[in-house]
Amino acid sequence: WDGLLADCPHGKIIMNSGAGCAASQDDTPGVFAEPWDYSDAPNASLDYNDQMRLLIPAIKLVCSKRGDQVMILVQEGRYLRVLFTDGKTGERSTGEFYFTENDTTVQFRVGALDLPSPSSPKLLSTSTKNLERCEMIRKELRFTKLPVLRNRKRALFFAESDFDSFGPGSASLGPPAEMTTGELEGRQDVDPRMKIDALQNFPMG
Repeated sequence: WDGLLADCPHGKIIMNSGAGCAASQDDTPGVFAEPWDYSDAPNASLDYNDQMRLLIPAIKLVCSKRGDQVMILVQEGRYLRVLFTDGKTGERSTGEFYFTENDTTVQFRVGALDLPSPSSPKLLSTSTKNLERCEMIRKELRFTKLPVLRNRKRALFFAESDFDSFGPGSASLGPPAEMTTGELEGRQDVDPRMKIDALQNFPMG
């Protein structure tokens, strides 16, 4: 497995779309969550095996606090896939976690599997349930967030707007083990001579 996680569903907002989606490799607003870093974890270990052994109990503890159920589907090397079932609504979400090779970064994606019935109008595509679930897991592990520069492309020059586009996500850049540090952190290496606009250039030092 190459460490690439699928992007969250994009496109038109759909009502009643369940628990939503959270992903560290998709910088679309409403689903993006910063990757985790375990270099300063309390156990002071840079071995992903040690951190994987902490991740599973942390997921189970968070599910217990939320009243959810969790099932381990796949645990293979640096990769973990689980199935979450919401204790109140019965909504199911697949969670994927990947410890990046030659790095201390954890990439993840947690996305809803089920579309709720029309009788549940309060559940929208903008749901943050899975974002909240991921944040609870991170805090339980006491991992830090890795600052990321989102790849936002403005439609209007002077301000952000609803017409802005985002991407490509990390999934389009290749396996994490082959990505540069800038790509892992959501930025690209920049030519210092590249013009920013008609009035400004990067300083040449």
